[in-house]
Amino acid sequence: MGTMKTMLTTCLAAVAVAISAQALADETYPTNQCINSLTHDARLAAIADKVALARSDETGTEMLGLDRQPTADERQALQLWSKLRQFCFDLGAEFRAGLANQEQAALAGRLFDLHQGLLGDLREGRISYAEFNGRRVELYLIASSLEAQMVERHEQTTSPHSPALPSGQREI
Repeated sequence: MGTMKTMLTTCLAAVAVAISAQALADETYPTNQCINSLTHDARLAAIADKVALARSDETGTEMLGLDRQPTADERQALQLWSKLRQFCFDLGAEFRAGLANQEQAALAGRLFDLHQGLLGDLREGRISYAEFNGRRVELYLIASSLEAQMVERHEQTTSPHSPALPSGQREI
């Protein structure tokens, strides 16, 4: 487990550097704005140090090692977090519908569904915090790679003036 944790930490650091260069692009996507605000929601305090409430690249190494299921209070906070994430995702529906690259929009929807499924598994005690956080980071890394390929392919086939989803949409 130590080697996997080290590898994930290294990957997270590399991804964080790449994302930080594109942070301004994220400001136009309503879903990301809303998701980022969840870190300040006091109702989620019971889970704030156990999961990255906003972005997967904010997952701490201590979160990857938290090998236990949630308590009853934490389950309530996880339920609320799931509902708030759904609200945030829905805020971006119009934006995603207007994208020229619909592959990116489809990826955002699929990734959101996968994250919500993982969240349900955690809330119901089927997986531990460590498993949730590790799988969430893995999904993020895979989605980042897929999105880069989609963007590159789309740029090769369309004009440079077509709107695209800002990088970081995969954070949902």
